Amino acid sequence: MKLVDSKPWSIAWILEHIASAILLVGTVLAAASALTALIIGIEELLAIIFTHHFINTYTNVYNNALQTVFWHFVIIFVVVAFWSLLDTFTAEPQDTQI
Repeated sequence: MKLVDSKPWSIAWILEHIASAILLVGTVLAAASALTALIIGIEELLAIIFTHHFINTYTNVYNNALQTVFWHFVIIFVVVAFWSLLDTFTAEPQDTQI
């Protein structure tokens, strides 16, 4: 976000921020999907190791399989998006010489 050519509120500046937002959303979606799959995989692996059968939550025994995966994804998406936005749009501290 530190391009010298773009002035604040110019067309180039606005397009840079729109492109950054699109890339950020795509990255967060990919990270949230991967982390959701990892968490569900670890839960299933631990269930197989300790109980010798799969977790019923992800089968449709309770009719909430998609809802459970959805909430896993939403929680991870919100956490990753918060930290990504904070890292992307918070200005770096300036070095001050005393």
